Amino acid sequence: MAAGTAFDSSKAAFSRRQEQDLPYTAAVTPGWRLRFGPPDRLYETYIASPTRPVFSFNSISVQDSDLPNAGEKRYLLKLGGRKGFLRLHRAGRPDSGFQFDLQATFLGMFDRENSLDNIGWSGLYGAQVSWANGRGLALKLAVEHDSSHVGDEYIERTGRKRINYTRQEYVFGASLHPFKFWRIYGEVGRAFDLRNQAIQEKWCAQGGLEFEADELFFNDSAGLYAAVDVNAYEESGWDADITAQAGFVLPIKSLNHTYRVGLNYRDGRSVIGEFSQFDETYYGIGFWLEI
Repeated sequence: MAAGTAFDSSKAAFSRRQEQDLPYTAAVTPGWRLRFGPPDRLYETYIASPTRPVFSFNSISVQDSDLPNAGEKRYLLKLGGRKGFLRLHRAGRPDSGFQFDLQATFLGMFDRENSLDNIGWSGLYGAQVSWANGRGLALKLAVEHDSSHVGDEYIERTGRKRINYTRQEYVFGASLHPFKFWRIYGEVGRAFDLRNQAIQEKWCAQGGLEFEADELFFNDSAGLYAAVDVNAYEESGWDADITAQAGFVLPIKSLNHTYRVGLNYRDGRSVIGEFSQFDETYYGIGFWLEI
């Protein structure tokens, strides 16, 4: 099956129907349209990425950790999302063109074995311009910011000081749906602002593979998914950080929301930048809501 055929048969057809229903569309020229507040994304977020903008709650069990004075039972909480502001596309092709998005996420880690103390948290913000051809290929150019902090209760209990882990970077990414249900992606980032240059380095990279068949059950309203994400940082000696996720997906197309319930696994450096010098391995169960 050709890459374009598989992609057009699902998401592209739905996007074309949306053009007729969306009132916030203006004609720029006879052949081009400008959409305000597009309800979907041209460049999808990475399902298994531990820092992706999403609302989620995860209960994790840490199997191996270098992080001192932290319990093995924890919660991971994310509050955030990505919102499209403008899309420029050819008439009749709302599934392609250019789009401007903003995103923001709070990522916090809480210790279930120490009165739910906040171990640490990161504020993740960004803006991106994406392009898609409507046949499964998409590109993005983004500016992303990661400001990480140590939790107050963890500081009081351990005396740990903040290392001022803050990273601002330019990111270029590419995403491709080569076959029906499958997606591959990769990106590279180069920091232009590092607040702790004694331990931080400029370059990082990320890539992954996803499978999603979201119309298998309940009258095509639910399905299965699995995803693997790998990232690596120059400052960590390019060691691979592996995150995997699998479970059930419920795409509520009328609301442009996607719900996921599943299992997740990670082996790599801590997802909280302030503790990025410590490696951890954990697995857990979680709920994710993409808006």
